[in-house]
Order: sequence, then C-alpha cells, then structure tokens
Amino acid sequence: MTQQPEQRKPKWLRKMEQESWQPELIISGAAILGSLQLPGLLMQFENYCLLNFDRDTLFIAYVTVVYWRLLATGLIFTFIFHFIVRALWIGLIGLNSVYPGGFKTNDKFSAHYQEHMREAYGDIDGFIQRLDRLGSGIFGVAFGIAGVFVNFGLVGLGLVFVHSWLMGMGLDPRQILLLIACVLSPLLLISVLVMLSHTRRFRDTPFVRRYQWPVAMLISRFTYPVARRYITTSTNLVTSYYADSKAFVLYFAGGMVLIIVVGMATMLTDDNVPFFLDRVYHRMANDSTRVMDAYPEEGDYTGIYYRPELDESVSVSDSVLAVWIPLPDRETAFMYANCSVAEVDKDLPPEQRNPRERARTLACAREYLSLQLNGRPIERFDLRRQYRHNEAGKQFGVLAYIAQAPLVEGPNLLRVTAKYPEEESGEPRISYLTFYSQE
Repeated sequence: MTQQPEQRKPKWLRKMEQESWQPELIISGAAILGSLQLPGLLMQFENYCLLNFDRDTLFIAYVTVVYWRLLATGLIFTFIFHFIVRALWIGLIGLNSVYPGGFKTNDKFSAHYQEHMREAYGDIDGFIQRLDRLGSGIFGVAFGIAGVFVNFGLVGLGLVFVHSWLMGMGLDPRQILLLIACVLSPLLLISVLVMLSHTRRFRDTPFVRRYQWPVAMLISRFTYPVARRYITTSTNLVTSYYADSKAFVLYFAGGMVLIIVVGMATMLTDDNVPFFLDRVYHRMANDSTRVMDAYPEEGDYTGIYYRPELDESVSVSDSVLAVWIPLPDRETAFMYANCSVAEVDKDLPPEQRNPRERARTLACAREYLSLQLNGRPIERFDLRRQYRHNEAGKQFGVLAYIAQAPLVEGPNLLRVTAKYPEEESGEPRISYLTFYSQE
C-alpha cells in the first residue's frame, strides 16, 4: 500500500500534527467533563423507558441501555487515560528541559549500574516521542471507535421507539420482532459476506473485485448514519497499520474481554436493571416482612415506585386508609387490553372524550386491582388518578381511599393484587405494604 509522501503535506498541516497535543488537552478535558454527565442522562432515559414502555419493548430498551452505559463508561476511562498520558508526556518534557543531556554520571552509584541505566532508560527523547504517539493514538482511536458505537446505539434507540410505536398500533410482539429481523438480517448477512470476501480464497475473483467496494460503501451508509466519512477514515487508518501484526488478534480479543468485564460491572452497578427484568419486577414488592424505606425528609425518594405508598395527608388512625398504587405503562398497557369497559370513541371532541377516558381508566383499575387488609378482602374502595413527581419523572398511579378500614392497633398488612401476569407462570403480581396504626 502506497503512503502519501510527507513533502506533499501543506506546511500548516505538518505544524498542526506536531502541535496537536494542545487542542488534544483542551478537547480531552472537555470530553472528560462531558462524558461524566452521561450516566445521569442515561438514568433519566432509563426512567423514561420504565415509566412509558410496555413489557415487550422494555426488553429491547434494556439491551440498549446496557449498551449505552458500556459506551459511556468506556469513554470516561479512555479520556481520563488519555489525559494521564498527556500529563506524563508534559511532565517528562519539563524534566528533559530542566535536566538536558540525560542521566549525568556521578559517584554515588556504581558505574555498571549507571551504564545499565543509560542503556535501558537513556533514550529520553525516544520515550517522549512514544508517549506523544500514544497520546495522539488514544485520542484519535477513541473518537473513531466512539463514533462506531454511537451509531450502533442510535440504531438501537430507533428500534426501541419503533417497537413501542408498533405495539401501540396493536401489532403482536412476535410479528414486530419478525419484522425487525427481516429488516436487519439481510444487512447482517451481507456484512458477513463482505468480511468473508477479504479472505485469500475470494478476494481476487472477478465477482468480488466488481461488487466488494460498492456493497461495502452501501452497508456503511446504513451502519453509520452520523459522521460516516470520519468513522470510516479513522477506523480503516488504524486497522491498515495493525492488520498484518500477529498481536492484532490478541488486542482484539483483549478488547472484547475488557468490554464484557466493563459491561458486567455496569449492569451490576445500575439500580434500574431489576426493573427492566420483568420477572424480577414482578416479585420486587412481594415481601410482607418489609416496611417502607425510610428517608431523612419527605419526598427524598428519587427512584421508580414499585410498591404501594401511604398517603401521608390522611391519618391512619381515623379508620380511613389512603394508599397510592403505582401503575407504570407496562401494567396499564395490560390493564387496558384486558378491560371489559368499552373504549371511548376517538372521534369525540376533546371536552367529551377526555372525561370519559379518565372514567374508563378508573373503571379498568377497579377491575385490575384487588385489595386485602389484614387478611380481609376490601370490596369497597374509591379510586382517583394521581401522579407523583420526583427525580425519576412523572409517575402515574391510582389513589385508593378505603373507608371504615379494618385497622388493628400495631402492625397492619395491606396486600394489593394486580392481574399483571408473570411471564411463565401467569400468576398475578402481588405487592405488600406494612404500616403501623395507633387506635
């Protein structure tokens, strides 16, 4: 492969390459600060998914969220590592300018020790150049690989919203997955064939010579909708230099292992992961021995509500119990789909349609929920719609008023049974609320 001669480069470009460390440090510092904001933004996106998507869409959203968290963590560590390399480089340049000429011979250390020292570490200028190349390489490769992963992540986000939209249109989840597979499978198959066409057996055949390049460019247009030219240039520039190296496969394998380790660590440290796993969510509140979590001040809870909550505005000692029951979209979608109350005509004007839809929501919730207090079924309870706001977002639920509640002095146990089925057994979701009453 022919290289572009150095003398053909414009003078300003050669100067820029030699002094690229200056903008690198500025951009790297900004990138570190920016990437540190990504986990918080991802948490907000996770909350949005958990509150607004159905069960089937949440699985795709879960994969997408793990992917983006992996990308964010990788970017943070990469830019910090680049900053450290550049700091070491600048520090060594400073030492080399203060102490020019390298190691100075002295009488405090043995002559043979100093000789070995100069042989092993005497090439300070060479070490500075290697640090310079390492820093620039990390910087360029980081943005190139980040571009690849960002584009894949954008495709994943698109699939999440398309899946949710198709679910809202009434399509069966299996039909949606089949449709997505029909769209993505040909692209994946062609990508694999293009990779195989680079093998020695096929690379020089007339068919491959004619179609390999245009097909590869067509795939790149779909794969990299954003910054395609930069991503293709940077990634191919790096791989072209290391493709023939025997260590290339080892680097690739090591990178994959590192990605898996970081991905597992990301999953384990994400508090929202259990909510995405529907089986886990189904049993999260099914614990009659656990009381509500205590917080220093009212309203300090910042996460997703998954168990009933007492309404503090109504005193428990008045034989009246007010309990807020969260109903995220994963449950309301099932509730509406299995409600016996007829749907409201969409052609009605808003001033007529909206009150009827709200009344239908409460009627469906009345069918969907059943309550027991201290082992006694509660047949009569009044429901009202209510949103609760915290850092996780605007969370919908119903406020149940239980008049003449069969309270007992001391601990009380409220059991809320929702018809939301467990994926395999089909058992309804049960959640408990333990509280104390003083009569």
